[in-house]
Amino acid sequence: MTMRFTIAFAIAFGNILAIHPCSAQQITSDVVISGASLGDGYGWSVCDDDGRLYRPPLTARPGGQGVSLMRVAKDGSTLLFTLPEPAWSIGAFAPTATGLAVLNNRYSSADGISNHMYRFDGQGKLRTERTVSIDFQPVAMAETKSGMTIVVGYRPRTGRDKEARTYGGAVLNAEDEVVQLFEFPLSAAGDKWTTAHNPRMAGGDGGVNIILESGTEPNYSITTIAESGQISLLPLATVSGARSHDWFLGKGVAAEQYQFAGAKPPGATKFDVFDLKSGNKIGTKTLLPAGFAVACFLGDEVSMLAHSAHVEKSRGLSPGTLRLVTIRLSE
Repeated sequence: MTMRFTIAFAIAFGNILAIHPCSAQQITSDVVISGASLGDGYGWSVCDDDGRLYRPPLTARPGGQGVSLMRVAKDGSTLLFTLPEPAWSIGAFAPTATGLAVLNNRYSSADGISNHMYRFDGQGKLRTERTVSIDFQPVAMAETKSGMTIVVGYRPRTGRDKEARTYGGAVLNAEDEVVQLFEFPLSAAGDKWTTAHNPRMAGGDGGVNIILESGTEPNYSITTIAESGQISLLPLATVSGARSHDWFLGKGVAAEQYQFAGAKPPGATKFDVFDLKSGNKIGTKTLLPAGFAVACFLGDEVSMLAHSAHVEKSRGLSPGTLRLVTIRLSE
């Protein structure tokens, strides 16, 4: 599965807070992340089907050493995937059947902006590097089960006027060659479809899924992009008036996390779960107040990063130690 390096991470380190679970909260796992600490320069945005969390660097280092992405397993063990040279920015990355794919942007005065795909095996060893011929800014990508990669982004790739952006993407074959370009159509109301605030994608048989939004009071759709480039949009009946929205993709489902002002207990958030194929709502789950941001939606559970400023002194952890905490959702 679900990222653009240059987006503003709504779940950046300012949101890695202390854990203050209410008495009804059921923590099923709480492990220290090896080699990680608060302020170590990594964020998070993508999880795979095994619940492993991928942490991209928060800032690029042009002219310095190659940047790395960190994979965090559910037991807290980590692995680094290191690009061999500096990246101007990481456009998107995705777990694959064999490891990890990273699509970066590179700039030179001679060539301008170019895109390069780095493919790593499951042990973090770089296997291939290829130039990818696209003319848009990538924000998310995913691999289909047949090994094709679908990349989503926007044109023009430069400029601050978000209203001028048009979203679409490209289908790449196993050699990272563009075999099909596509653009998202307008909504029924004539609005542009854009990616949700934190764009996440999930690969499947013959295509991928992504959540798109349109309009001022956003309307959402489960969008399927086939390997042929064909686009299918499935409108969703979502709540209105919530003060925050985030979307996650799990096994066969999409989950919308939201919160209302005045929610009881204070700080509780909801997850409405939708079937990916039909778009039907199949249930609602509740995350009781926990004091930190969700990183992975795991069906009946969610996992998060948390610092250790308020853990029991008997654990002997420094305040900046990062932990991966898994909590069971309430029905």
